[in-house]
Amino acid sequence: MMKSILLCSSNPMLVKNLYGILRDEGYGVETVEHPAFAVQLVMDHSFDLVIMDAEPFGLSAEDAIQIIRTMLPGLHVLSLDTEPNAASGIPAPLDLQKLTRTIHAIAV
Repeated sequence: MMKSILLCSSNPMLVKNLYGILRDEGYGVETVEHPAFAVQLVMDHSFDLVIMDAEPFGLSAEDAIQIIRTMLPGLHVLSLDTEPNAASGIPAPLDLQKLTRTIHAIAV
């Protein structure tokens, strides 16, 4: 079963809500605000899943996901699109219950 999740988001409400839900369900959760930090962490630590939120500046979430998937092709990466009508990942508005079901499905 999945144990360790890296949550990358600069949205404090998303981090607070999702962090709490995942911790309550027994996952170890590490958080970072920027995709560049997420790339650095996956090189230094072992995670079972990376959850990446879009970032309006700096290294884009899409570029960070591509780098992570190139370095660690077996690592599951979920992209969260917090903008309505976004083209990739889990669409906005985010349904935290659906998201946690998706995480559990990956954990199996």
